[in-house]
Amino acid sequence: MELADIIEVNELFSDLYRYVAKQVLEAYSRCDGRVLELGPFAGGTSVELARQCPNLEIVIGDDFPGVTRYLQQKVTSAGLTSTIDVQPLNKLDLPFPHDTFDLAVFRGGLFFWNERKRIVEEMYRVVKPGALVMVGGGFGADAPDSLIEPIAAGSRELNRKLGKQVLSEKDLRETLESAGLGACGSVDTRHGLWAMIRKG
Repeated sequence: MELADIIEVNELFSDLYRYVAKQVLEAYSRCDGRVLELGPFAGGTSVELARQCPNLEIVIGDDFPGVTRYLQQKVTSAGLTSTIDVQPLNKLDLPFPHDTFDLAVFRGGLFFWNERKRIVEEMYRVVKPGALVMVGGGFGADAPDSLIEPIAAGSRELNRKLGKQVLSEKDLRETLESAGLGACGSVDTRHGLWAMIRKG
């Protein structure tokens, strides 16, 4: 996995982040609260979340070399430094206490790490009771084919270079079960593959 490829795939999705954010907000059903977005593919969704819901307080980050600087540049260029806090974050050992966030999102990255169970467990740990965890990826449930089709081939090739693993709905459900979260999770397959977990 190279930083240049991460940046390229992030930029490739630039016209689709508003649809991803819309899908997240529909599942979240709120426009306030504390939000965590993890992973090297973070940023684009959070920028759109902040634009659509200015009252959100958002933390984003990853520990891949160079990603923090890239994310900070994106947030600064969007004029959202007062809303989005960029931090170097180890997704396997998050530096937050239990019950900190109202929403946690990990878009795209789950397909690149074998420690999926640990990532889901950590995200679940740091959200509050009643909060939502979303892990998975996609173009956005309502994204038009006219935006998806021109980038589909390029996206597949970049993801291949980055080492993307193919995950099925069954694989995702098994990840939830292994983390002891099968009973509180559901799966959305509209233009992608997302697991949505409500903390009891």
